[in-house]
Amino acid sequence: MPFLLNLAPLVLVLLVLVYLGAIWRHPPARWALVAGALGGVGGSVLYVSLLLQQRSSTAAIGLLFTPWVFAVAAGSAAAWGVGLHQLAHTRQALRGGPRRAAVWGVAVLFLLASTYYTGRDARSVAGFLRLKWAPADARVLEDACRRALARRDYLQLAAIAAHPQTPPALLLALARSDDPGMHEKRRGLVNLFDRDALAVVREVLRNPNAPPEVAAVLAASPNDYVLYDVAVSPHATAAILRDLARRRDGYLVRWGLAVNPRTPPDILERLARDADDVTTRHLAGNPGTPLPILGRLARSGSALARAAVARNPSIDAALMTRLAGDSEDDVRFALALNRAATRDVLERLAQDANPRVRRYAARGLGRTRAP
Repeated sequence: MPFLLNLAPLVLVLLVLVYLGAIWRHPPARWALVAGALGGVGGSVLYVSLLLQQRSSTAAIGLLFTPWVFAVAAGSAAAWGVGLHQLAHTRQALRGGPRRAAVWGVAVLFLLASTYYTGRDARSVAGFLRLKWAPADARVLEDACRRALARRDYLQLAAIAAHPQTPPALLLALARSDDPGMHEKRRGLVNLFDRDALAVVREVLRNPNAPPEVAAVLAASPNDYVLYDVAVSPHATAAILRDLARRRDGYLVRWGLAVNPRTPPDILERLARDADDVTTRHLAGNPGTPLPILGRLARSGSALARAAVARNPSIDAALMTRLAGDSEDDVRFALALNRAATRDVLERLAQDANPRVRRYAARGLGRTRAP
């Protein structure tokens, strides 16, 4: 179905090529054609280049929409071309009667509106890039934040929230904002200039300068993606984590709770009793997961879960010995990578049938000292 949908812009391009001679004989259409071609190609190149710099694992899906981006950019630029033609021939249009004057008026209004919105987006991107790359002190960031909040410019607000020089008080003020847009994933082409489109408050949570109060404030967020970041935050207290476990049972919150080594053991036990595959792997790799739970996960049928347990630095020698005899190479390899692996286990793995396991076990032995 996406393939068939992407044929529509191609069909339009073919129609333009078929009737190119007729189009070229009319000056307004000629302006539209040239502007549309330049806009379509330029817009598509910019779109693809911005997609390729995205951190999101699903960003490549956006490449499927490139033909439609070309069509929209070409159509907008073609309308711009017609408007410029009308503006360049103002005198003839105003002398050509009411109909031509009305067309001229619509064209000028379109040019003014599109120039305003394009200029607004360009200003937002320019401010974002300036905040991203130019040195900025607390005063500059506070002034920029005040202006961006007034315009609801989430692109610039995200840059401020992620900036290494943003003071804790300003980060806390951003977290306390009552604007619901601060909690939502940023959308729109302009946000492709950022390498991720995380909600502004998620950038706040991930900033090392964020004060501990931020986790408590954002624990009340209505957005599960924000709550995931709260659940994995080093500032999330046991009380916050218990409250999240009580109020929300979405998969993102469960994953976050399973990752955090500060999650209370009884909550980890509850998660382990009814865990999906991702939650299981997070529990298996969590240094705070109690040994009885890790022991049960090490006996599970999932090789991915057993490998996560094998990498966990908090497992004891008995569990290491059991995993050293696992039938899956990936599990034994994960154990060889574990810096907490005992010398006895590493010596056993150094004799493993798998050359990769032997190599990394030998490296581990080089880091340890014989008793």
